[in-house]
Amino acid sequence: MTLFSGRLATLRVSDVMNPEVVTVSAAAPIEEAIVLLKSHHITGAPVIDDDGRFVGILSLSDLVDLHHPPAAPLPDAPEVSLPNSARIHGADPTAWRLYDLAAPLASTSDSATLKVADRMTRLVVTVPADAALVQAARVMCDGHLHRVPVLDENGGLCGIVATMDILAALVNAADEPD
Repeated sequence: MTLFSGRLATLRVSDVMNPEVVTVSAAAPIEEAIVLLKSHHITGAPVIDDDGRFVGILSLSDLVDLHHPPAAPLPDAPEVSLPNSARIHGADPTAWRLYDLAAPLASTSDSATLKVADRMTRLVVTVPADAALVQAARVMCDGHLHRVPVLDENGGLCGIVATMDILAALVNAADEPD
């Protein structure tokens, strides 16, 4: 039996995606976007314009790059030591430390006028809702992507698929009887 046989081979993106997507407005201030992402315990979200159309994605890396271009090191962060079980029930503490670094930077006078549209990634890999899950997983692996917006047949945002959604599908398929 190959890894992608049985039910796993027939799964579509729409079977595992999250249709309840937290979105951020392209016109929103960066500081507001940080609060939104942190309050929902997510590290990125699709960006929509004033008409509700999908126009990009804003991720933690877009925010951290706000004042720390790739050549500049991040400020020293305290070392976090947690038992392994702490990561099972919560988000990676490193991500929340990065939000803590980004929030005050986003509220500085230089950044006060920055909007989400100024920092978001516009060229975004997307997948259609009816794509095979294996195809979406391949696209995500090839691009080192943690989340991919899912579009309906009209190009509208209808969900998001994350690496954990795919991993859960794999585990559930492995638990099914042959």
